[in-house]
Amino acid sequence: MASFVIDYELLSQTRAFTGVDESDFEALLAHLKAQARRYQRGEIVFCAGQKSHRFGIVLQGSVHVEGSDAQGNISVMGAFHVGEMFGEAYAVLGNVPLLTSVVASEASEVLLLDVKQLTTHVCAVCAGLDCLTTNLLQSVAEKNIMLSRRIQDSAPKSIRGKLLAYLNTRAQMEGSREFDIPFNRQQLADYLGVDRSALSAVISSLAREGAISVHRSHFELL
Repeated sequence: MASFVIDYELLSQTRAFTGVDESDFEALLAHLKAQARRYQRGEIVFCAGQKSHRFGIVLQGSVHVEGSDAQGNISVMGAFHVGEMFGEAYAVLGNVPLLTSVVASEASEVLLLDVKQLTTHVCAVCAGLDCLTTNLLQSVAEKNIMLSRRIQDSAPKSIRGKLLAYLNTRAQMEGSREFDIPFNRQQLADYLGVDRSALSAVISSLAREGAISVHRSHFELL
């Protein structure tokens, strides 16, 4: 893990800093006790069991949310890409241990911010804090909706049903019947809670039937 210089132009394009005046960035980041960290693939950003009052913003690369069972088997619970926030719900609560770990899925740059500072207003950064707080609340609300979608995707009993439910959800989110998913086969199997080989067999079967077209992580509902 190493530090890096924050690119303000890139930061302005993230969800958290949408609407914040770029001239306020330096003072705002100082107030939020910003930590810029670079992670290699497989490095842990947040570890399950720890408590944190910081949340992260992906500036480069991507991170996965991973859970593990009593036998040490790891499952991918979600993914966050450039511009997206993670860990904000735990950061707001502060005293609740993380149920999952956040791990860099590739070489990544992450900005960590202290959520406690959002309630400590300083006149010089008030406008920026208000904007950031609004963006944070919207992000938490959207993730609640995403959780509802995942419950819906997992509701079918069969692997075929789970996969089609997930693909239909992605199509609705993208506004198109043709889209890319953020998982490889193993990660998709982990997300759906099914066996990878069985999932691959179902994907091949649906493709042969003409229900879908697929190339790696690119799908089209036909």
